[in-house]
Amino acid sequence: MEESTIFNLKNFKSKILPTITVCGSALFLMHGKVSADQIDNTNQKQASVQTLDQNNANTNGSSNADNNTNNTEDTNAPATSQAVANGQKVANQANSATENTTDQSGANKQATTDNSQETVTYDTKDNGNYAAVDNASLNTNGQLNINGWHATNDSKDKPYHYVIILDQDNKEIARQNITDNAVARPDVQKAHNVYGAGQSGFNVQFNLSKEALANTSSIRVISRYSSDLYGNQNNVDYWFAPITIDRKNYGYLDTVAVSDGQLNIGGWNTTNQAADKPYHIIMIIDQTTGQTVAQQLVTDGTQRDDIARAYSQIDGAGQSGFNVHFSLKQLNLNHKLQVVSRYSTSKDGLGKNVDYYFTPITTGNYTNQGSLDSFDVSNGKQLTISGWHADDITKLESNHFLILFDNTANKQVASVKAAAVARPDVARAFPSVATAGQSGYKVSFDLAGINLVPGHSYSVVSRYSTSADGNGDGGQYTDYWFNPIKYSQQASAIDSIKTTKDGVQVSGWMASDYAAGYNNAYVLIMNNGKEVARQKVDLIARPDVAKAFPNLYNSANSGFNTVVKLNPTQLTGNMQVLLRFSKSADGNTDCIDQWSKDYSTSAGAFDEINVLDNSIYVSGWHTSEQTADKPYQFLIFIDQNTGKEIYRQQVLDTNNSRPDLAKVCPQILNSDKAGFKLGFTLPSSLDHHTVRIIHRFTNDVYGNGNAVDMWSDPVSIHNNRWAWPFPSVGEGHFMGAQLFGVNAGGEFRQNGFHDGLDFGAYNHPGTQVHAIHSGTIVGVGYTAGLDWYVLEDTGEYLIVYQEAFSNRGNINVTPGQKIEVGDVIGNRDTSHVHIGITREHNFNRALAKSFTNDGTWLNPLEIIRNGLNG
Repeated sequence: MEESTIFNLKNFKSKILPTITVCGSALFLMHGKVSADQIDNTNQKQASVQTLDQNNANTNGSSNADNNTNNTEDTNAPATSQAVANGQKVANQANSATENTTDQSGANKQATTDNSQETVTYDTKDNGNYAAVDNASLNTNGQLNINGWHATNDSKDKPYHYVIILDQDNKEIARQNITDNAVARPDVQKAHNVYGAGQSGFNVQFNLSKEALANTSSIRVISRYSSDLYGNQNNVDYWFAPITIDRKNYGYLDTVAVSDGQLNIGGWNTTNQAADKPYHIIMIIDQTTGQTVAQQLVTDGTQRDDIARAYSQIDGAGQSGFNVHFSLKQLNLNHKLQVVSRYSTSKDGLGKNVDYYFTPITTGNYTNQGSLDSFDVSNGKQLTISGWHADDITKLESNHFLILFDNTANKQVASVKAAAVARPDVARAFPSVATAGQSGYKVSFDLAGINLVPGHSYSVVSRYSTSADGNGDGGQYTDYWFNPIKYSQQASAIDSIKTTKDGVQVSGWMASDYAAGYNNAYVLIMNNGKEVARQKVDLIARPDVAKAFPNLYNSANSGFNTVVKLNPTQLTGNMQVLLRFSKSADGNTDCIDQWSKDYSTSAGAFDEINVLDNSIYVSGWHTSEQTADKPYQFLIFIDQNTGKEIYRQQVLDTNNSRPDLAKVCPQILNSDKAGFKLGFTLPSSLDHHTVRIIHRFTNDVYGNGNAVDMWSDPVSIHNNRWAWPFPSVGEGHFMGAQLFGVNAGGEFRQNGFHDGLDFGAYNHPGTQVHAIHSGTIVGVGYTAGLDWYVLEDTGEYLIVYQEAFSNRGNINVTPGQKIEVGDVIGNRDTSHVHIGITREHNFNRALAKSFTNDGTWLNPLEIIRNGLNG
């Protein structure tokens, strides 16, 4: 909207007024009276350009520049000859002679006139030409009002006073003889004591023609004193600054609305360019197609006193209003539509025109955003839909409908008209959408009335329509389809489960979109997929579930808490909870089932197995539904390699409190008292073995009856230590020739060097040769002088067992086999077994150094002795 300001000319002292910029192309408003002490006494010859201003602000709309330029043809001859300079006194005929006298104060006075010899008192030496326009205004009826004054000694012999107005081309528009309508101006006489100053004022009105108003961009005002009755000869002129006429185009759309199948448009448009254009036409241009799709002649302009007050400088502003109606059948609201106000010389709008283009009433490119916040069937009685749909088309399509559509059946299920709900969050997210702040909705449907079909897909459609009837499909409408919702969901949860001597206590919730009409709810306990027991339940309120699953049927009433009675010993495998809706009272037919996860009925773990030099400590926990009739607990040690039991001992420190297990395995009976521990001296039968430990619940005092077992991972009992090949003998005794290195009795060997240790049958009786360390068998072979031999790699050492086996059948191991210390390598059938140890893992290279004492071969006696304790 253009804003205007009145400029009061009493603030300007110069007789030649400065240019005053007019807001818009308004004509002008100049007001205020110039007092004598504000008038400049300098003798200034040339006036500057003056612009008329207005003091009216258009508060109702904005203006667009008119694209049509209207030209005014020449109508009048110049008011004065081109020789007359602006603001310059002009004397075309001789002036009367005067005499100069000096008063007592020394001022020059004119003593007499030419004929009458009348005594006057004014300054005859003042050669100035003084003038000012105090006020200039144009009213809405095209009347130009000008008041001001003009005083100069050169007017003495020019009795006729004229005010003349020229257009922007200095062509005269009009003139008035104001000689007999002089206005007294004692203030001017006081400031400028020149001839006639006391009666130098004027106040004139000009009724401008419509053509002049429409085609004139500025007006020049001339004050003229002349000796000619018609004001054309012997003149003295003062040319005031040019005054700009407001030629801007103002307008605003107050209302754009749809009702009864019509688009209603109200507003105003005013401009001086329309003064000679009697026909006012409102058009709608479809900018999408580039065509004018509707237009209407404004036959009776709406009286707009507010516009007359705001734009008093514009002709016809008070009659600039309009209120028109267009059938929606002519329009496509999804296109970009623009309203144009046209003033024309022709009724059909094809003459000489001036147009005002309003901001498009539709953009043709809508945001059309939305969200389905809730599809709520949680109470089992109503479907409540809430969310938002933001689109500026709502300014015209003001009727909002929410439609439920069955995608599976391809039909509409229900429709309801929605009231606007404030959504400031949406307004912040979409500030460019003017209606976003009122884009919310919340509507409800009776589930009994709409009959949602389980398994079907449904869509919610938000529709803005020009029609208020039905679902709005009778008018122009804009839809937003939200993502489809599959009405086939079900969900459940077990919140807690605990086995007691009376049965399984279980609580949780169960809900299903299929459950409408399935009024019998059951909780079943299953063991390895087979039913053990069941309990009918009455569902209770669960508002937390409704909040988490609002789109799940009857989720608000889905809770249960019950004890399913059973004998815990019936649970021998994986336990499950089956949640069932059924149409039958016994829960056996027309069922909707949901299964829980698997719950183990037996669990346990060894927390610590600590093997010391001479003892072992074992602790852990073990719980099972099968332990109710099994009071005895044992630890049983099984050889990892043979699978045979090698030791067992009863556990007496049992039923230790384990609150952590009550949380982890609440479904297992007595899990909160499942702890056990046992420590004992390590028997020799366990030493040098890798074992698996069994924790056993049993009903037999010796641990052999009906049992529930838990197995540990393999446990090494000193299998990283060294041992003697004949454990029952131990180290035994050696003669010099049997020892490693150079010893008495071994002189027959090359270099007298013995690369190993011989365990003789006499001082180390026994036939089974046991592994002296754990490792991997990497070779079994035969070489002359060694007989059959076995190679074991411990990772650090290569051990050779040789000269003990006369044939392959006496050897119990095979290459690749992992063995433990103490395992049987084979059966000795010779006089001794030679054991050699080297860090050279390539046996052929080590064999080549059999008689070289260079460190390739190591002393087995020292290694075994030092490594017996790990």
